[in-house]
Amino acid sequence: MKLKNDEVFDYVIAGGGSAGCVIASRLAENKKNKVCLIEAGGKGKDLFIKMPAGNGFVFGNPKLDWGYTSVSQKNLNNRSIYFPRGKSLGGSSIVNGMIYMRGVSRDYDIWRQMGLNGWGYADLLPYFKRSQGSLNRKGVYHGQEGPLKTDISRNYGKLEDAFIKAAIREGHRKLDDFNGGNRSGVGRVDSTVSKGIRQTSAIAYLKTNPSNLCILTNKHVNRILFDKKRAVAVETSSGLVVRASKEIIVSQGAIGSPQLLMLSGIGPAQHLSENGIQPIVDLPGVGKNLADHVDVSIQYGSRYLNLSHARHQRLDKAALLLLQWLFKGSGPGGGSLFSVNLFHSIREPENPEFQVYMTPMIIEENFENGRSEKVPWFQSFGRKILARGRKMAKPGIQIDINLERPRSTGTISLDGPNPSSYPIIDPNYFSDDRDLEDMIKGVKDIREIMMNEEISKFTVGEIGFWKDANDRDEIIRAIRETAYTGHHLCSSAKMGAENDPLAVLDKELKVKGVAGLRVCDASSMPTQITGNLYATVVAFAEKASDLILGRDSLRSENPMEIY
Repeated sequence: MKLKNDEVFDYVIAGGGSAGCVIASRLAENKKNKVCLIEAGGKGKDLFIKMPAGNGFVFGNPKLDWGYTSVSQKNLNNRSIYFPRGKSLGGSSIVNGMIYMRGVSRDYDIWRQMGLNGWGYADLLPYFKRSQGSLNRKGVYHGQEGPLKTDISRNYGKLEDAFIKAAIREGHRKLDDFNGGNRSGVGRVDSTVSKGIRQTSAIAYLKTNPSNLCILTNKHVNRILFDKKRAVAVETSSGLVVRASKEIIVSQGAIGSPQLLMLSGIGPAQHLSENGIQPIVDLPGVGKNLADHVDVSIQYGSRYLNLSHARHQRLDKAALLLLQWLFKGSGPGGGSLFSVNLFHSIREPENPEFQVYMTPMIIEENFENGRSEKVPWFQSFGRKILARGRKMAKPGIQIDINLERPRSTGTISLDGPNPSSYPIIDPNYFSDDRDLEDMIKGVKDIREIMMNEEISKFTVGEIGFWKDANDRDEIIRAIRETAYTGHHLCSSAKMGAENDPLAVLDKELKVKGVAGLRVCDASSMPTQITGNLYATVVAFAEKASDLILGRDSLRSENPMEIY
């Protein structure tokens, strides 16, 4: 759709990611609203976005992945960390692991206790349910009619079953539903996949394009324009100015949203001035409080190629996988490669500190770790389907241990006034020593599971940095060499109470100190949560839509069986 410069809409949404697509869809339900959604990437209809096992074609692809990199992490032996972020309609839901996982009730109740009335678990549960279209769940915790379709994970085999049995043998309880009344335990996860199709927020919420919704793709928003202290328009890299008569909503994620605010004059005044930007509002919290689930990866070798996802890399098997999916939406290509999770607690049983992923193959996800591996011609196509790093997937088992509520937080800051320049990202992993101590304990407990005969009979033991890492110093060295992102960046433009000096947003997601501007995405979250972020970001956007439209919030729900 070609627009005239300075064309006016009621609402302009900067960023068509996990939250932006939801908000655009909901605002446009009222035909009186004229809505514009602006996305820097494409339309999100690529074949390998839709194909759940096609992550390797998205991850690291500059057309679809922003490909951010952190500054060197002094507590990770000065390694830089690669941050994939989706670059198309759907945002990072085009590249995530497709696990449907909410936080635990305490995560959200803490927000309410911080003074953010309306954001407790009972307040958000109706929005989780409104967004969810579960194909396998019923009951008080789940929705069946929502746009975001979910189903039981597809790629579940002998190794996944063995891991669950081993965890149970080591004292962990079996869970049927991680989003029900309990969280600590082990089990099969639900996926944001339906009939073999990845459910990005664009696929879920923008199936149709109503006449009152204008979607602009391949348009990078450079800055927000103000009339005094009221946000009135956005300016794109092509010079197009799109005006909003009511509100502008920023939904560019935990990296992009604070960057856009700062480029527009909203943020720490001294930092803005140092980067040649005239401050409009001094908000010191913009770009602060960056939280992530730091992930430590332990790899186990195996001779059982037939049980590993890595077997699909061979040309004939990769072709079969693709054809099964193309013609029937079936086979391993139609499901996430992550099917089993363990939530483990070292202090409070119902408030686990660790989310553990078991994957029946070995992959190197951090692009900054070494050069690309040369691949035989008959595996070059198949490796792109599976491998999300620079090296081939190999038979074995990978255990990823995510610390769920880290005390270490980082920053997003500007690297000059040029909107096309990437920001400076410093997650500051393990800057708080308590995180390292927790991880040491978590590693010890999870290694005990992997020594249980139910799963150890399928491996030849630990490999890489973890081989023979036994005493404390060796374990710490292995942690520092194998830790990287859990892909769950959040809270870098957080919502907070009036007395919170680092709050960027009020409890209605309005940017403090200006009018006509809100932020809704993972950056808005007051704190990190226990689990993957996608489900929460979608529920956030559902609630934000009601706030923007001035509608009454959905009625709170408090099931008798609570977390």
